[in-house]
Amino acid sequence: FYRRWQKTHTDIILRQDLIDLEPVRSINQIETLIELLKKRVGSPISYASLAQDIECSPKSIKNWLQILENLYVVFPVRPYHKNIARAILKEPKYYFYDTGLINNSNGAQIENIVACALLKELHFLEDACGVKTSINFIRNKQGKEIDFFIQIEDKKFLIEVKSSDDSLSSSFKIFEKYLPQAMKIQLVDEIKKEKTYPDKTEIRKLSSWLAGLDLNLSMKIPLK
Repeated sequence: FYRRWQKTHTDIILRQDLIDLEPVRSINQIETLIELLKKRVGSPISYASLAQDIECSPKSIKNWLQILENLYVVFPVRPYHKNIARAILKEPKYYFYDTGLINNSNGAQIENIVACALLKELHFLEDACGVKTSINFIRNKQGKEIDFFIQIEDKKFLIEVKSSDDSLSSSFKIFEKYLPQAMKIQLVDEIKKEKTYPDKTEIRKLSSWLAGLDLNLSMKIPLK
C-alpha cells in the first residue's frame, strides 16, 4: 500500500505540481536531483557537485531545492557556526519528510527519522508556546560533527545519532567547550544498556527516546 501511495504521491509532485512552477524540460532533472539527495541524506551537500552531476548550474540547483522545500518534499538543516572556531562549512544537509524514501543506508534513514521528529517537536513548541527554536548541525573543517544542535530559547541540546555504536561520541568533547550549558544526548538504535555519565551526558535507546519526546518538559513552558 505504501509503495503504491509513494509512487502516486511522487508522480503528483513531479508531473502536476511542478509543471505549474517549472518548465517541463526541468522535470527530469529535478527527478534526478531527488534521487541524488536520497543518497546524500546525513551529509552536507555541494551545490556545485550536484550541478555537475545533473549538468546544470548551481543557481538552478538552489532554485529547485527551494521548490522541493515549498512542496514539503525535503527540508534543510543548516550548519551552526556562531562562536564555533574554524567551523567554516556552509553547505546544508537535506532530509526527506517521507522517511521511507531513504533505503540505501540504515544509518541515514535513522538520522532522517530523528530529524523529522525533532522538526515536528520544534514546530509544535513554536506554534503552541510561541517560543523561538532552531535546528542545526555542527561541523568543523577537520570533519568532526554533531548531528543536531537544537536551541529552544536559551536552552541548548547536542544530539548525536548512531545505529549501533553505544560508545560515547568524541565529538561531544570537541564542541562542549563552546557550548558548556548544552544538554548532550546520544541516541542509539541498537543498544544493550542506557547510560548517564557524571556530567549528565546521556546515551539513550533511540526508539524509546523518540516515543517519549517532549522537549517542552525540559523547558517547563506552560501551554496556553
